[in-house]
Amino acid sequence: MLTNIWNRFSYIIILFILGFLSTGYLLLNQANQPSYQSITIKEGDTLWTIAKEYNEEYSMTVEEFIAWVGEENNLTSFSIQPGESIVLPIENPTLSTQTDYQLVMNEE
Repeated sequence: MLTNIWNRFSYIIILFILGFLSTGYLLLNQANQPSYQSITIKEGDTLWTIAKEYNEEYSMTVEEFIAWVGEENNLTSFSIQPGESIVLPIENPTLSTQTDYQLVMNEE
């Protein structure tokens, strides 16, 4: 009986297992990659002033920061315009969980 089922549906079972494993791998791989912070450029901002503003949050020199931002954002020059959105080499803050906050119950 089992051999009959295997002979008829083996390709479907194998495709299902491969799809399941591929999805698991992609989800685990994506979870390990950092999510970088994105900002919108304001009037008067330069890559240098942005690097100075966020200097406490990254572990590279100002020059490395500017080079990274230029490369990751596909900037053809290092001039940026107000309203543009750029990605910074700073990880997004993680979302807080309920255990970080004191839950207050409304006692009526």
